Amino acid sequence: MKGRTGKYFRRARLPLAILAIFFVSGLFAEFLAPYRYDSVRFDLSYMPPVWPSVHSGRLEVPVMSVSDPILHRFRQNSGQWVPVRFLCRGEGYRWMGVIRSRLHLFCVDSPGRLSILGLDVFGRDLWSRLLYGIRFSFLLSISAVSLSFLVGVLAGLVAGTGGGWIDQLIMRTGEVFMAIPSLYLLMGIRAVFPPGLSTTEVTLIMTGALAFVGWAGLARVVRGVARSLRQEEFVLAAQAVGVSWWGIWGRHILPNMSYYLLVALTISIPGFIVGEAGLSFLGLGVSEPHPSLGNILAESQSLPAMKAAPWLLLSGAVIVIIVVLFNLLGDRLREPDQNGNAG
Repeated sequence: MKGRTGKYFRRARLPLAILAIFFVSGLFAEFLAPYRYDSVRFDLSYMPPVWPSVHSGRLEVPVMSVSDPILHRFRQNSGQWVPVRFLCRGEGYRWMGVIRSRLHLFCVDSPGRLSILGLDVFGRDLWSRLLYGIRFSFLLSISAVSLSFLVGVLAGLVAGTGGGWIDQLIMRTGEVFMAIPSLYLLMGIRAVFPPGLSTTEVTLIMTGALAFVGWAGLARVVRGVARSLRQEEFVLAAQAVGVSWWGIWGRHILPNMSYYLLVALTISIPGFIVGEAGLSFLGLGVSEPHPSLGNILAESQSLPAMKAAPWLLLSGAVIVIIVVLFNLLGDRLREPDQNGNAG
């Protein structure tokens, strides 16, 4: 099993490597971002991307100022350049809310502003906010899918091996959840809670809501696999010698469906990412100034904002890329090998 899993992961190494880059970039957002997610420059609202260039023998960025505040046009101040510094001390932060530091990969001194992907309406750096948003979406989705898998696998095992009224109760309950469109169910769950909650409270609610919605489909499939496996000779032999169902689940049933669970996990995560982005886009998720891919995209939903700062749509592109990569990863894991054996 270990050799087969390694072989399948080698086959999916390209999407896995790109997803790892996204995850690591988000995990170390404070270090890779030149500014905090809430660092504002109201005088540079909707400033376009400004890339560093070699000037006077060193890497520098020009100092920009507003030439037309109505149309959000900018001009470069003649002769004003600010050097780009690497592994430098910049704005203070707490990495993951724990470790204090001021170390950044790169930064520039005021009045310069490094704008790799442009700024938003408050003059906040989009590159920095995207890194923070990627981390939030990844961690929330992984937490939600882990909780969903725990509930779904346990419910499926109980239904598949228990049978009788327990099986009927779990499956009928799961069918009710599957019959309701997930977005409406998520909105309904979120609407139960009052507005004005803290970011931590909203994050916990969203994690629970996403897990609450996603367990039923997995439970149904696990139940079917468990029902077929419980008739196998090795399971009947374990029952005959008095092994408990907990032992049978851990030693025989789960190991024989582990590969399916791995593929299902990779396919489920993008659905949770889209669910979180959808809630945040509708204003039901994490609120400003804390960034997520959904509320960054929501900033560009008006036509004036889209015309003034089309780069805000990059958060939507990031969502699409991550979802495609996870789906590609799942497809690669499910591809049959050269001998025709499916994953």
